[in-house]
Amino acid sequence: MLRIRRPEGLRLSRREAMKLMLYTVAIAAASVLAHEAAHIVTALALGVPLGELQPGFLGINPSVTLPEWFVGTPRTIVRYAGGLAAGARLLLFYLLHWARRYRRQPSPFCWSLGLVTVVLASIQFAIGYLEGSYYGAYIMGAMSVFSVTDILIYGWAVSAVFLHSAICPLARSEPPPRRPPTRSPTPSLSTYLRKTL
Repeated sequence: MLRIRRPEGLRLSRREAMKLMLYTVAIAAASVLAHEAAHIVTALALGVPLGELQPGFLGINPSVTLPEWFVGTPRTIVRYAGGLAAGARLLLFYLLHWARRYRRQPSPFCWSLGLVTVVLASIQFAIGYLEGSYYGAYIMGAMSVFSVTDILIYGWAVSAVFLHSAICPLARSEPPPRRPPTRSPTPSLSTYLRKTL
């Protein structure tokens, strides 16, 4: 049976694991907001009145519906804009913050936060590419839990893991120093004899 083992050196405390989970939820939500905001800002810049944009949901995914008259190259640009803009922001944040921080203070916790950031950036790039080039397939995939388009997204996410491992090798990380348990000093033999005699 195939077992996935945790890489050597990747040990997080409970507090760090909880912070990593909260960070993942927060940055995933921020990336979705940035994605939809990029669609809206690009559409406004290309001449769509704000009142004609319809925010909503496509399945469980947030979406922005464009007016029917808005067609051609401008519509394609708006479709690409969401994922590419959100992915570029996340990638810049990764390179300027997490990669630099890991080089200064390599730790498993910092490595994990960087990994989450670059994987979400790659997912946004994949979604942007699909949404712009293969909009019909993207819509079909967005309405189901598992789809063919997910394979491309997962492939980009896996490639981000390799990129992160090349930029920030986990082998460089130093686990935080562990304090030895505090015990009372063992009395010497002479102290023990003095107390008993």
